[in-house]
Amino acid sequence: MAAVVWFVLAAALGGVGLVCVVVALRGIFLPDPSRRFLGFRGLIARLIEWRLGGYENVWVEPDQALPDSLESPRSVAVIGAGIAGMSAATALGERGVNVDLYDANTYLGGKLGSWSVSFSDGSEAIVDHGFHAWFDQYYNFNRFLQRLGLRDNFEVVSEYAIVKDDGTKSSFKDIETTPVLNLVDLALKGVYDWRAIVKDPVASKRMEHLLRYELDPTFEEWDHISFSEFIASAKLSPELAVIFTSFTRAFFADPDRMSMAELIKSFHYYYLSTDRGLNFKYPVEDYHHCILEPWRKYMESQGVTVHLSHPIQRVKVVEGAFEVDGTRYDDVILACHIPGVRSIFELSEELSEAAPTTRDQIAQCRAGQRYAVLRLWLTKDIREGLPMFTVTHRRDILDSVTTYHRYEKASQAWVAEQGGGSVIELHCYSLPDEGDESEIRTRLIRDMFAFFPELQGTEIVREVMQVRQDFPAFHTGLFESRPSVTTELEGLYFAGDWVKLEVPAMLMEAAHCSGILAANAVLARAGVKGHSLTRVPLKGLLADVPRTDLEPAATH
Repeated sequence: MAAVVWFVLAAALGGVGLVCVVVALRGIFLPDPSRRFLGFRGLIARLIEWRLGGYENVWVEPDQALPDSLESPRSVAVIGAGIAGMSAATALGERGVNVDLYDANTYLGGKLGSWSVSFSDGSEAIVDHGFHAWFDQYYNFNRFLQRLGLRDNFEVVSEYAIVKDDGTKSSFKDIETTPVLNLVDLALKGVYDWRAIVKDPVASKRMEHLLRYELDPTFEEWDHISFSEFIASAKLSPELAVIFTSFTRAFFADPDRMSMAELIKSFHYYYLSTDRGLNFKYPVEDYHHCILEPWRKYMESQGVTVHLSHPIQRVKVVEGAFEVDGTRYDDVILACHIPGVRSIFELSEELSEAAPTTRDQIAQCRAGQRYAVLRLWLTKDIREGLPMFTVTHRRDILDSVTTYHRYEKASQAWVAEQGGGSVIELHCYSLPDEGDESEIRTRLIRDMFAFFPELQGTEIVREVMQVRQDFPAFHTGLFESRPSVTTELEGLYFAGDWVKLEVPAMLMEAAHCSGILAANAVLARAGVKGHSLTRVPLKGLLADVPRTDLEPAATH
């Protein structure tokens, strides 16, 4: 794999690149591993960045000639107070728009939500919707939180690891972060066997598609192909299959349902278009205290009115405007999850009639598979050296484990009070279609003991179980009908991690950016300056290199 990738890279960089690659290869195979890429690694890294057009580029540049705030009143209803809705509401409030932010939950944040639970012994704890990693590639969301003063309590988590059921671990710690060089480094450190790919020309050609990401061509060719079909055709090694599958399930889909185009996009975004690697940051306090409550206070200081425990079932279209819960608005941003948006369209006859194309798009959107989050307070500690977030090679349904007591202050305090123990979270990102919560819990705990036998005999002091189905489906064949931020109905906009974007943003970054884009669309109607955004490169390293003897997806 290393040799194949290097020579593919040489083709992309041209004659100068070929010279550098040849010299670099000498560095790779020097007897002393510490001299890898010696002297020329930096030059090749700069060439790769040049070839990609830079790792961070301007996406949206506001018109500086426009005013910073409204000159006449304007009201907007934002329905859904997750990352997308809160981002949109904040961006609008900062420009002087009157915003009502609605959510059916008792708490802010949507899938970032955090709330208090009580236990039978009278104690309480803050829990959340599930673990989130703030990757450095989240340029806009991270910068936004920093501007609001909400990143001060974040610490670096320097290791992303995969644990197999035999107890061995593959780690992405200290892996070269430059695109393509990171693939070579993984091979050199034994994470996967590049020789198996080199020996199989079909596998080599399939893997090359990862470096050819480009929105329209990639989805035209690969959106109807599942990851499991890709595995079969590419003949991936077990090591590579584990790595790919961990990415697949992070998008709440089993391999036979996950669109290969979406997976190619995710590899491009997280690993092949940026030099940030898989390192991420995480807050040392729970989301409520560290992010959501301070964010709420900031929104309210900008004139945003927050309405929690306030579900919206219908949106009416009235004389070029909208009516939500009896209140008239100039614009509406639907920022709730897919089940919520589908429900609103099904119950809003006027809205469906005014936007039939959009109605049909929403009807084709789907939530992903069910997923489970089980947080446990245990009397025993999990093994030493385990990172805060660890992916497990699924033997039944366990996909990952989060060790909160290694970072979060409240969890650390609980362990200190108990004189030992741990606070961990077990995740299954794509549950089988059948099975109740009791069965799911049993299977998760059984997997926990199989992977981490040191926990045998532990007492479960507290537990909180969640089974949800509110993440968008990135399944095969769904991309074409996925709606964008703007709709055919002027004044109606969408925001969320499920909205189709022109750039390869993912998860929390996609949610935040869609919220800013929706706010910018409202501001453009009002003649007010919008907000800036940046992006990763739009194309993979080999997107513009002619394909030679490269088997298309259609031949799978």
